Amino acid sequence: MKTGLIVGIVMAAALPALPAVAEPRRIVSLDGCADQYVLGLAPLADVVAVSDRATLPESWYRDRVGHIRKVKPELETILALRPDVVVRTWGGDARLLVALQRFGIKVINISDVNTYAEAKAELVRIGHAMNEDASASIEAHNFDDAIEAIRDIGHGRSVLYYTPSGFSVGPDKMVGDMLRHLGFRLETQDKGWFYLSPEVLLSLKPDVFALGFYDDRYAMRRVPGRNPLVRALISSRHHFTIPARALACNGWYTAYDVRDLSLAGVP
Repeated sequence: MKTGLIVGIVMAAALPALPAVAEPRRIVSLDGCADQYVLGLAPLADVVAVSDRATLPESWYRDRVGHIRKVKPELETILALRPDVVVRTWGGDARLLVALQRFGIKVINISDVNTYAEAKAELVRIGHAMNEDASASIEAHNFDDAIEAIRDIGHGRSVLYYTPSGFSVGPDKMVGDMLRHLGFRLETQDKGWFYLSPEVLLSLKPDVFALGFYDDRYAMRRVPGRNPLVRALISSRHHFTIPARALACNGWYTAYDVRDLSLAGVP
C-alpha cells in the first residue's frame, strides 16, 4: 500500500464523524385533533398536509398552518402526497387506514385522554412515534410549568359546565379535570356527557357557570343556550367562558389556556 494512501486513511480516521443527515419526512394529519400534534411537534418543513379543519378558530395551532396544504381524509388525495407518516385521531375510516398501511405508510393513532396526566403521557408517546422526542420533551416541560402556574380561582366553589346545546360533563372527562385544576368542585358528579334540559338546569344552584363554546357564534344558535330563562340564570351568577380551542380536542396544549384563565382572575 502506498505511503500517501496510508496517511490519507489515518487522517480520515482521526477526523470527527459527521452527523448523519436525516432523510426528509413527509407527514400528513387527517383530522383537527391530529393537526395539533403534527403542528405542535413536527418541523413545518416535514408537514405536507393537514386536515381541512386546521385553520378553524378552535384549532389551537392554526397560526402555524401558513401555506401547508389542507386535505380531506381521502385515499387518492393522500397517496398523491406520498407521505411517510399519517397521524390521526378520528379522521379516516378503517378501510382507509388499512389501505395506507398496505402501501407502506406508517399510521400513528392518537388515543383520547381524559386527564392532564393522560395528556402528558400521550404527548410523550406520540412524540416518540413521530421521532420527535426532543420536541415532545420541550412541550412536556412547558406543560409542567403551565400546570404548576395554574392559580386556585375556584376556592372550592361549585361549578357547572354548560354548552349552548344544553350539555354538561362529569368529573371523568377532560373538562372536569380542567375545572378541578382551577380549584372548583363540580356541581354534579354524573359521569360522561349528559343533557340538561332548561327545566333541570333551572333547578340547579351552582356558585359558578363554566361556559363552553359560548364564544362560538354557530354554537350559540342552539336553542337551550338562547333560552331567556337560562341566560338570566347564568347572568345572575359568576360565570366565565372556556376558550373553544381548549375544548375542541383533548391535548396537553389546553393547559396553557387553563393557566391563562387562572392568571386573568376569572371569575
